[in-house]
Amino acid sequence: MKIKLLNPLADPVFKRVFGEEKDILISLINSFIELDEPVVEIEYLPQEILHELPEGKLSVVDVRCIDSKKRTFIFEIQIVRQLHFESRVLYYAAKAYSKQLVKSKKYQDLQPVYLMSILDHVIDDSSEKWLQRYSFIEETDLSKKVKGIHLIYLELEKCRKNSNFKMDNAQAKWITFLTNPEKIIAMSTQEKQDYPFLIKAVELLDESKYTPSQLVAYDKYVDGVMTWNSVMSESFDNGVDKGASQTVAILKELKSGKKSIEEIALNFSVELEFVNDLKKLLEH
Repeated sequence: MKIKLLNPLADPVFKRVFGEEKDILISLINSFIELDEPVVEIEYLPQEILHELPEGKLSVVDVRCIDSKKRTFIFEIQIVRQLHFESRVLYYAAKAYSKQLVKSKKYQDLQPVYLMSILDHVIDDSSEKWLQRYSFIEETDLSKKVKGIHLIYLELEKCRKNSNFKMDNAQAKWITFLTNPEKIIAMSTQEKQDYPFLIKAVELLDESKYTPSQLVAYDKYVDGVMTWNSVMSESFDNGVDKGASQTVAILKELKSGKKSIEEIALNFSVELEFVNDLKKLLEH
């Protein structure tokens, strides 16, 4: 019987696969992050509590860990578009870097922070590159780097649109897992033996392995994402800057609870249904 696989990008599923299974997360780290020495052991860290963003609970899904060399790794899934994305990511990574310097620690104790953003959309239309790496460099000699904060962006939408995309290495196989996990099941017996953690990750997508309450949370999350994308699409149709800014302002009004949805719709000259959709999003 064919099994039904859940979306690995959904909050409850991503946290189940990568936030509870150390060997799977280690495989992902070593496949995408260029390190002098590979990660062999990790310890999970608590999720970072960010200042509440206008997008609400759908903003960021993250898994954080530290390895035996005290290097910090942060993996975040972003499946909805977000204003000021790059500024937030840099702030997030810098915050994680500075938080290492607690009492009794010295500057030489600071270890690198690697933040990888897995994006279910495109942020850089000027390039076909789907994997981008950023670090501090000397502008006239690119071989010189300041080791501290490293940002990695993976744009999944570009991978989906690449007709020549092949599963010929560990990176490509993990991307396939994130975008089309059914293809992993169809791999040859030898490939499955070569990538045991990848197969384990796919098995954890099996809907039958989740409780009814977990599946309810999954459905609510997916529904919330669809609502948000629909709302933002309407906003962008009205003009990117104006529409997005207006949506953020409406969300803030809804969160304050000071006005009814009818008053908000009237004040912003938008359809009542539009405000209702935003209200539903905040309830997830």
